[in-house]
Amino acid sequence: MVVAAAKAAAQPKEIIRTFTDPKVQAFNHLVVDKNTGRVYIGAVNRLYQLSPDLDLVISEVTGPKMDSDDCSVLECNTAINKKLTDNVNKALVIDYTTTRLISCGSLSQGICSVRNLHNISDGTLEVREAVVANNATASTVAFIAPGPPNPPVSQVMYVGVTFTLGSPYRSEVPAVSSRSLDKDKMFAIAQTAVTTGTRMFVNSLARERYPITYVYGFASEGFSYFLTTQMKHTTSSQYISKLVRVCHDDENYYSYTEIPMDCISEAQGGRKYNLVQAAYVGKAGSDLASDLGITAQDDVLFAVFSESDPVIVNKPSDLSALCVYSLKAIRRKFMQNIRHCFNGKGQRGLDFISPSHQCVPTVSLFAYLLILLAASIPASLTELRIGV
Repeated sequence: MVVAAAKAAAQPKEIIRTFTDPKVQAFNHLVVDKNTGRVYIGAVNRLYQLSPDLDLVISEVTGPKMDSDDCSVLECNTAINKKLTDNVNKALVIDYTTTRLISCGSLSQGICSVRNLHNISDGTLEVREAVVANNATASTVAFIAPGPPNPPVSQVMYVGVTFTLGSPYRSEVPAVSSRSLDKDKMFAIAQTAVTTGTRMFVNSLARERYPITYVYGFASEGFSYFLTTQMKHTTSSQYISKLVRVCHDDENYYSYTEIPMDCISEAQGGRKYNLVQAAYVGKAGSDLASDLGITAQDDVLFAVFSESDPVIVNKPSDLSALCVYSLKAIRRKFMQNIRHCFNGKGQRGLDFISPSHQCVPTVSLFAYLLILLAASIPASLTELRIGV
């Protein structure tokens, strides 16, 4: 695998520096320290620290190791048949508050380690907590943002994970969760109660037949978001993209809400690109802000979508498009959904989490607040579109 850097003022094809390791199968994640320019790469069986000029500073071996899906995160009985298994990097996150690098791999049910950002080989702390996906193909998205118990002061790690089969322990790993970054409860669920907490599970009847792929995660204006691809319904063969949202100060994930997202090309007669592949949140800039009717400092979501493959509908075809969404428009759409449900339109609840119920017209402030925390509306009322 190769990492390349191009000079800002140079032609796009002018590569001035590269880093490669022919012994490595794949580079999975790359992050850049915004303060120092250092580059960190999470790969299969390797973790790298590079200089801003892509010179190798440190290379750490993270695998392969003896492992099995039948091993718990804490121990592995000698009777279990283990095999030499690659450690695929599933998440790589910089914690700027404490100057740490968090690296998570697929071994041992998906555990994470904490490393010194200045020297990744110095003082590594491995935490025996199942956090991320435990194989090479299942998705994981992780990012740090404010969360319970005391946002915006307290920071947590938001994690979205695809459910994987073949292990008796994966039912204990939430699909979406907020993980503590406190040293005395590192990577544990940030807030827990008897039946609630900062976590969401796909129910046991749906999780094996309703895969959710997590593509990107970000925070904006008091909320954390995940972009996903998933089936339209638990009984549907159609795949769509969704935007998941949870409030930063929600200790029970009552605010967990989803809306479908479409990328539609009006220039191509309304052609729909339904599977999100990659995304990035940044500031609009003056020209784009003018086009979108927002300020240059407002957040904007850039997302690349593909059409479904005509044969394997959950796989992307070769056709793709870029769509742009203002976060202001997204927040308005979530609020519009809540108002629709307040007026008795649509469904409340998600059938792969808990049974759905028809929204009921109400004028009760208490009922309105419940709807605010749990509203979910059909795609016909929640499609977020922009032409390309």
